[in-house]
Amino acid sequence: MLKFFILVLGILFVNGNDNIDKQSSKRLLLNDPDVIGNRLAHLESTLQTVTRSLTDLETRYSHQEGVISGLQKELEVERTKSQIHGSTYIRWGRGDCSGTNTNLVYSGYAVGEKYIYSGSYKGGASNMLCLPTDPELSNNTASSSDSYMYGTEYEDSHFGASVNEDVTCALCRSANTSSSVMFPSRKTCYSGWKFEYGGIIVSSAYSYNPSPYICVDSNPSFVTGGKRSNDDHLLYITKMRCGSLPCPPYVDNVQVYCVICSK
Repeated sequence: MLKFFILVLGILFVNGNDNIDKQSSKRLLLNDPDVIGNRLAHLESTLQTVTRSLTDLETRYSHQEGVISGLQKELEVERTKSQIHGSTYIRWGRGDCSGTNTNLVYSGYAVGEKYIYSGSYKGGASNMLCLPTDPELSNNTASSSDSYMYGTEYEDSHFGASVNEDVTCALCRSANTSSSVMFPSRKTCYSGWKFEYGGIIVSSAYSYNPSPYICVDSNPSFVTGGKRSNDDHLLYITKMRCGSLPCPPYVDNVQVYCVICSK
């Protein structure tokens, strides 16, 4: 039994010395100049790798900044172009412009040829103009055989309180568009087109001198102080007539919608 205890104590002593030697060896390794040198070399290599990565990132960032700057300049050029370009149209029956991104160029008075002349006089213009309220007038007097411009009046009962009132108009400019079109027999724009205003088609009566089809605003205004009936150039509601015009899709004797759209 005594021998067994002596053997155990011997083993413990040997193991204890071995652990002391290992710890001493570790302390020696940590203080070893070669170990420290290797670690410093590893840190320096890691730092160089990180530095190269940062340099690469800075180069990429600088390149991306250049790309973004170029795109911003191109966008500014396109914005400038879009502000320069635009389309125009006459808004008949109103002295203002209501479309989105649409500016008033001028407001004015609708004019055209006299609705009828006595005798055999059938000449003159068949179109209409929107004369501005701030004209620059000529000093030259025209001869008696020249053409004339007359103020335009609402003549149809459809216009209600506006009957015999003089017709206003406005020249409108729609920004960022290249064309403005009147779509007859429509009250909404086709896909991709911007709505400017809607109304009904009017023209001269069929028994009078010709006049163009125009789209008068559905909520017309009139020239202040122009209520007197002069019977000069007159506007009437235009209706459909079946025959050569297919019905359906059209219907006889109904008013014709219209809409002004830009794109």
